[in-house]
Amino acid sequence: MNVSFAIRTLAITALLICSGSFSAWARDRHFRATLNTFEETPAIVGTGTGHLSLTLHDNGTMDFELTFSGLTGPASAAHIHIGQRAVAGNVTIFFCGGGGRPACPGASGTVTGTITANDVLPVPTQGIDAGDLDAVLRGMRAGVTYANMHTAAHGGGEIRGQITTSDDHEDDQGEGND
Repeated sequence: MNVSFAIRTLAITALLICSGSFSAWARDRHFRATLNTFEETPAIVGTGTGHLSLTLHDNGTMDFELTFSGLTGPASAAHIHIGQRAVAGNVTIFFCGGGGRPACPGASGTVTGTITANDVLPVPTQGIDAGDLDAVLRGMRAGVTYANMHTAAHGGGEIRGQITTSDDHEDDQGEGND
């Protein structure tokens, strides 16, 4: 390979990256949610907050990190639901406190792990079969999934945040609506 060809190839690649042609890849693979009490349905006035980060890999697995604090007591469960903003939906994937996952670490902490198709619970009324991670990902890409955490004081959920792609999340941050 001659040097001129290599330089042209690098320049074209840099131009594509800067122009956003690779942004679809980032949106398809990186998801986030900012959880707080006001996003719960119904809203709660409280101090609990959390941040969820999910990364999809080529092998069909997804790593997650959920950091949270300020809950009224130990978290009893944390999971992904199918549901648009301000609408309650069914649980499909657990982070902790159920679905074969370890107990949640208390009123604050960090939960990490890897999600596989085996972690997907069936929600037939919402079009999700057991093990259908692709269906959950379609919901995530469409913005109709959310993460939340439950406590004894708030059995229906204490903090919640809509799951968005990384690009969507960055756009919403200025609005304070995550």
